[in-house]
Amino acid sequence: MAGIKLENVSKYYGRKMAIDNLSFSCKEGEFFSILGPTGAGKTTILKMIAGIESITSGSIYFNDIKVNELQPHARNVSMAFETYNLYSHFNVYDNIAFPLRAPKWKLKLTKAEEKEKVTEIAKFLGIDVLLDRKPQHLSGGQKQRVALARALVRKPEIYLLDEPIAHLDAKLKFSTQTLLREFAIEYGSTILYVTHDYKEALALSDRMMILRHGKIEQIGTPEEIYYSPETDFAGRLVGEPPMNIIDGELIKDNKNTIFKVGDSFSYRLNKELASKAEKVSEKKGGKNSARMGIRCEDIKISKEKISENSFKLPIYAVVHEAESSIISFELKNTFMHSRISSGNKFKISENIWVDFDPERIFFYEKTMEISKF
Repeated sequence: MAGIKLENVSKYYGRKMAIDNLSFSCKEGEFFSILGPTGAGKTTILKMIAGIESITSGSIYFNDIKVNELQPHARNVSMAFETYNLYSHFNVYDNIAFPLRAPKWKLKLTKAEEKEKVTEIAKFLGIDVLLDRKPQHLSGGQKQRVALARALVRKPEIYLLDEPIAHLDAKLKFSTQTLLREFAIEYGSTILYVTHDYKEALALSDRMMILRHGKIEQIGTPEEIYYSPETDFAGRLVGEPPMNIIDGELIKDNKNTIFKVGDSFSYRLNKELASKAEKVSEKKGGKNSARMGIRCEDIKISKEKISENSFKLPIYAVVHEAESSIISFELKNTFMHSRISSGNKFKISENIWVDFDPERIFFYEKTMEISKF
């Protein structure tokens, strides 16, 4: 296995920038996910590491070896794409075995050795009963697992997985995530995993990177990304409902700093929060505006007053889920959501007390637009 390091890597397609001066590392044996929306540059990064795409500038290293000039076959990586790319004239067994037979890898396995490897990974992914079938006789989910098996069957230095389970149904996706995590631990594999599904990234990763417009938004453990998002974009990308992003005005009242959101509510900030809000605030038209972020589970609601900082809002909507309920409040330019345990009976239009956990409030520079819908 090998670690991966990118130093000041940029990629342009003509005048269009796809990757902008990117630097990060994936340790040997680490499961490292790249999370971002469509067009962020996730797949481009994998293709540059694999050697399928050239880089415009910068350097890529496997351990301490610079691989910029190495051809794809000399990089000893295995890649699985979102598209299956299966050979229709081969059965499942031959599709999985194809990398083991490729002359460029010079494995020279016996038939028995090849069968052992193919059967092992097929059983691991639950497709061993499909080995005699042709791709045209498989479901989309089965094809995706075959493509994944083909990528995993050889033991390269690095696995590059590009949304490899995107087309699986919810049940299969969950079981395959578990298998991927088991595979990474059992074989000590270095895995660079691309996804637009934050749940996959949180469940699978040792560390993860949030990518936006070819730039790094944040790198950290799943816990760091979820509980301490560094930007409004990172906060909104991870979580369902996404982090509440609320724009308001900072007002001085004697020695207190108040975060005022139009006619909806006012919230007194402690000294630490006031300092954080001031650092990222914007002064426009005689007003000092700031952007607050808070996760839905960190907003408390009650029929009784919670603290001296509590305020009242009418309930806009109530959505019941299996083990919790989402209570929504309409603000001027957005909605605010609170997640509470099931069993609490709140009604639409009911005026209730709302409070924030001050330890879980963030303030951000404004880097994106928010809307009600």
